[in-house]
Amino acid sequence: MKRVTRRTALVGIGSVATTTAVAGCGGDNGGGSVDDGGSGDGAVDDTGDGGADDTSDGGNDDDGTAPETAVHRVGEALTGPAWRRDERVGFATLIDDPSDGRWPFREADAETQAFVAATDPETSVLVYVESVGPTTCDRAIEFADVDVEDGTLVGSAAVVNTADGDTMCGEAITYSGALLRVTADPRPRSLRLTVTDGWDDGAVLSGTGTVRDPAALDGFVRPDGDPPDVPAALDCPDDAFERHPSIAGGDVDWGSGAGAGGTPGLELRVVNLEYDGDDPGEALRFERGDAFRVEMTNVAPRPNATGNHAKYNLEVETEAGWTDVRGNDDGEFAYTDELVGIAPGETVEWAFTMTEAGLVGDRTNPDLRVCPELRPGRYRFVLFGAEDIAVAFDYVE
Repeated sequence: MKRVTRRTALVGIGSVATTTAVAGCGGDNGGGSVDDGGSGDGAVDDTGDGGADDTSDGGNDDDGTAPETAVHRVGEALTGPAWRRDERVGFATLIDDPSDGRWPFREADAETQAFVAATDPETSVLVYVESVGPTTCDRAIEFADVDVEDGTLVGSAAVVNTADGDTMCGEAITYSGALLRVTADPRPRSLRLTVTDGWDDGAVLSGTGTVRDPAALDGFVRPDGDPPDVPAALDCPDDAFERHPSIAGGDVDWGSGAGAGGTPGLELRVVNLEYDGDDPGEALRFERGDAFRVEMTNVAPRPNATGNHAKYNLEVETEAGWTDVRGNDDGEFAYTDELVGIAPGETVEWAFTMTEAGLVGDRTNPDLRVCPELRPGRYRFVLFGAEDIAVAFDYVE
């Protein structure tokens, strides 16, 4: 009996239930820690009190009335940080209904959670920003020119050094975050924020991009050109052997796809542990005994989820089509129905070696084995615990 399913039930999901995507959130780059100085000229200045919430009037909203602002410093970056400083200046997201989700606030302190909870979604939005600086004193952000223009929240945010004349600043990469509450009628629906980090590098953030740059991820999706060989249909000489079914068939999403609930943002790559060049043909060419990894990264600025991480096919392209190289002696392939959360910026890894035993990395079905022996050709890994995302590589003797 074959018990293979792509269904994912809401059982055993633990923190996934509390990491629902925040409505309206997104992320390209971001800002850092902030306080509203109440200058009345549209600037939001750091008061240095470390946790106080400050309010002021910003610029003008769509009907000419100045939007009200309040700022709360949250200290260290709440996302992890999920983003990489060599890819972007930070992270920003517009939150139009805090009750729709709690990422990234589930690990925040009580004061931060109280600030979020006190935001009235009927009249206000939140902007959460993170950024980074080169010293231990780069722990605050100044907002300036906060306004609402044609439904878009605009302004700027810059990392500032909070040291006074008696403070010694150590050299250390320092991340921080802050919340800006904006009350306006009508509420802003989108974001355009110019963020400058502690090295004076800046970017305009709309809150709609990815938290990681897919082009900057390690590894490659699949080789170019034809496979080195296309073997005949696989035939195991052991009559007791029953092959694992191929769930996806020929229709897969190469490299990029959605999680189990249809949420986009999952990126799959093959990583050659012995190659750091930029030629996918060379990187995705393995000989017997070579080690490699398959890596899945959530690049979206919201949590995602898949079925358990054993739900994948490991196939070779044959004259009869894509065929899993693995099977067992009873034809039963059992997978638990559960959702496994993957946070923004998080990477999940599967480790393999190019041998018969080394391709059986799945311990959910411990009796899996490869039959017949590996043949040169094009192989692919298909995660059917998500929406059939695949990567491919070549095996040459």
